[in-house]
Amino acid sequence: MQELMMIFNKNMSLFILFAIVLGLFDFIVVIIINSRYTKLKKQYKKLIKELETGDVIELLTKNISKNEEFNEKLERFRKELSMIDSEMKASIKKVGIVRYNAFNDVGSDLSFSIALLDSEDNGIVLSGIYGRNETATFAKPIVKAQSNYPLSAEEIQAIDKARKGQR
Repeated sequence: MQELMMIFNKNMSLFILFAIVLGLFDFIVVIIINSRYTKLKKQYKKLIKELETGDVIELLTKNISKNEEFNEKLERFRKELSMIDSEMKASIKKVGIVRYNAFNDVGSDLSFSIALLDSEDNGIVLSGIYGRNETATFAKPIVKAQSNYPLSAEEIQAIDKARKGQR
């Protein structure tokens, strides 16, 4: 018995430290359990309050009908989103502009080529050639960044700028 007392006396600080750590652990566990209990108690009170105002079957029926309405709205939104997505693919997303001087005797870069492309590089390229006496405008369809009509160097440059996201 004396040996046990001697061991206890020698390691008293360790036993005290162990007791403190164990007490802190217990305290933390109690706080966690208390917070979960409080949350559960609030949910229980809310449920009881709803049950007092009506029949359980009636409440479940209401919830089921609300869930069905929600699912119908969700499906409608999915269809609308799909339509919007389809429209967005065909909308102009890429623009490339090149200004240039088409004729040496005309000052400034008043001629231009503008490429307007969708997400699949389909669209048009518009070119305006400015001269002293007249101005001509051309439009050429673009499919997969190519055209069935001959493209000028500036039009090709405008298409490349549009595909790279440069203006």
